[in-house]
Amino acid sequence: MKATSFLVLSLTLSATLAPDLSAADAADSKPLPAAVQPKDATLELPKMQVTAQRAKKIDKEIKRLDKLITREKNKIKPTDLDKTLNNEKVTKVTAIFGGNSAEHMSIVAASRVMLLEQERDLYEAMKRPATLDELNMMEAQIEELRTTRRNLDDASKQR
Repeated sequence: MKATSFLVLSLTLSATLAPDLSAADAADSKPLPAAVQPKDATLELPKMQVTAQRAKKIDKEIKRLDKLITREKNKIKPTDLDKTLNNEKVTKVTAIFGGNSAEHMSIVAASRVMLLEQERDLYEAMKRPATLDELNMMEAQIEELRTTRRNLDDASKQR
């Protein structure tokens, strides 16, 4: 007896709480505002394709960057031979031939390491799920970092 009365009570409450719309009213009605929308409404997120191939490609790029970083870190500290051949006094005289001092090359190598590490961080961020806009922005930043790194040696392109 109690179960049937509970069922009847719940049906009457749902009927009184739900708006009574006929088919004609439903066609003429406007969409409900976000605050009144039912809780069961689904939210569609932007589509992001995550594949093993994409992740492997990013891992391959990270490994390549790690090798470049270690190679450039070795160039930060100039060797004794480099200091002798590319002495500050000698390079001022031979600057018309395009020579740079050992200190200058050390600074350029340190800048390259910094740019490579930033590029590596961006690739790490690309591994995590993101929206397509964020992914495109990261790819544009990577291309900008690569261009800057390429132009480090050429003083005319830095201006």
